[in-house]
Amino acid sequence: MKIDNGKDEISRLMINDSLLPDIFLVRYAQELSKNALLVYLWINMTGKKDGFEESDVEKFKIIPDDEIPKTLAELMSAGLVNRKDKTYSFDDIKAREVEEYIQAVKAKGSDPDSVLNSDEKERQVLADSISKTFYQGEIPYIFYRLIDKCLYDYKFDGRVCYKLFEEGYDQSIHRSNILMENMARSWYEKGYTDIKSLEKQLEINKRAKELVKLCNSLLRKRLNALEIERVTSWANDLDATKELVTLAFKENEFRSIITLKNVGDTLTKWHDHGITTAEEAAKFSEAEHKENKRKATRRKANTGSSWRTGAEAGISDSKTEEPAKVTETSKDTKEEDDENIPDDILNMFGGPDEDD
Repeated sequence: MKIDNGKDEISRLMINDSLLPDIFLVRYAQELSKNALLVYLWINMTGKKDGFEESDVEKFKIIPDDEIPKTLAELMSAGLVNRKDKTYSFDDIKAREVEEYIQAVKAKGSDPDSVLNSDEKERQVLADSISKTFYQGEIPYIFYRLIDKCLYDYKFDGRVCYKLFEEGYDQSIHRSNILMENMARSWYEKGYTDIKSLEKQLEINKRAKELVKLCNSLLRKRLNALEIERVTSWANDLDATKELVTLAFKENEFRSIITLKNVGDTLTKWHDHGITTAEEAAKFSEAEHKENKRKATRRKANTGSSWRTGAEAGISDSKTEEPAKVTETSKDTKEEDDENIPDDILNMFGGPDEDD
């Protein structure tokens, strides 16, 4: 097109409006490397998607030449590009998606047309709500398929299906079909198909994240993957809370270095004794410390002192040393201490005459 500005004719370039299907964005683009994205978009823009060779990519100079074979292999692995001899071409991802959908419907013994045009009010209300809340009213088609899979294949409660997209939105993965499908499959395999079981697990997951953050702070370092797994097991298997974990760290302050194993052992001991609150744990620890002290005193009394004095050492002394009158006092003090400890806690360590 040429425009006369009164003096000169200015040539205007035609802009190539190459549209990409939304399925590329939500199902493929987010999983591709930077090089793969550049090559795919550049080939699509130049109109060579029906046939191109490595030499064509080299001419663009958009990625290093030695990266081209690896990049094209990535595109083939993703199902975006086909190869015949030395010639590459784009796969029709829209046609493939429709075909997969039709085959899935036929596998259920349904008529594709009746499914696409069915008046499933509840399903449509749910899909519209998800679209408006998490996709600004423009939910990509592929996520309609995910909703159907959740409702009809996984038998999710409608609230569980909605919660799936809510969790995906909170984790910023709601636009990645692969990640959303992985989360849906994980919930199905773990049995989170009803809202009650799901909310219970989500609460545990939330508590696990809080414990990881707490341990990062108390240990003054960032936990690695194995350490995060260990801390997560406290929330899943031991019903640990932030208060219990904080107290378990304090219980191990006598150590020169506190490890997660030390803390975990303390939490396990409390859990095995049915302790669920920090208050119960504090009373248990107080009783345990007093019991250990009592047993240590008895062991010392039974073994006797290794030091000898007076006549035992062969030294005569005209003055007879009166025995210290502390036995009764110590006994009275112990009895007073024991009275302050609840019977159910004291019974955990056995009767007063039991030893290790």
